[in-house]
Amino acid sequence: MTVWRTFTHRSPLAEPDLFRSRPFTVAVIALLLFWLSFAAWLLGTVLFFQNAWHYSTLQAGLAIAPGPLSAAIFAVSSGRLAGIFGRRALAVTGPLFFAAGPASWLIAVTARPDYLAFLPGLIVAGIGSGLTQAPLLASASTLPPHRATTGSAVLNMARQVGSALGVAVVVALYASPSPHAMTAFRRGWVLGVVAVLLASAASLVVRPSRAGVQAQREGSPTS
Repeated sequence: MTVWRTFTHRSPLAEPDLFRSRPFTVAVIALLLFWLSFAAWLLGTVLFFQNAWHYSTLQAGLAIAPGPLSAAIFAVSSGRLAGIFGRRALAVTGPLFFAAGPASWLIAVTARPDYLAFLPGLIVAGIGSGLTQAPLLASASTLPPHRATTGSAVLNMARQVGSALGVAVVVALYASPSPHAMTAFRRGWVLGVVAVLLASAASLVVRPSRAGVQAQREGSPTS
């Protein structure tokens, strides 16, 4: 219904003209896919620690902490890195770093508790998260100035929708009783890898807009 009103109402909250900008449209899709994977990663990791390795709630919280800490550290420097390499480079490579996390768990992690086997993927995924989000959210700067605020709202909406979808998928995957619990967790990790690879591919096929390149050359704070 909301989509229908957007394209038919005389004064929609999100003007359809926003999506004539290919970089912006791809950023919306990439953010949705990335946050689907991120939410599934965050919730799924806690459930894995508690249900597969039987960590307590406190142990699970401490065990997952290196991931968000890595994300926070690299998010701070992502603007500077985008100024050097460009936002598109970070939007492409960030999801690849993130995908390396659950991909490593598929290879190294088993039902037998071994936190040192899990930790590298947790840190690498956190790095990917920190590198990815700011460049994609900054894509509102590719829009005309009078549309930038609405564009930012649409990007945040994509992030929230992706998070909701990620949580829903995790619940669907892990809530069903199964004699092989690791199978469900591995499916969740595969989902995460596929979603962020699609986000990276979406960013790869779009060339930076002239406005975005000019903003970076002029030292725009949004780059």
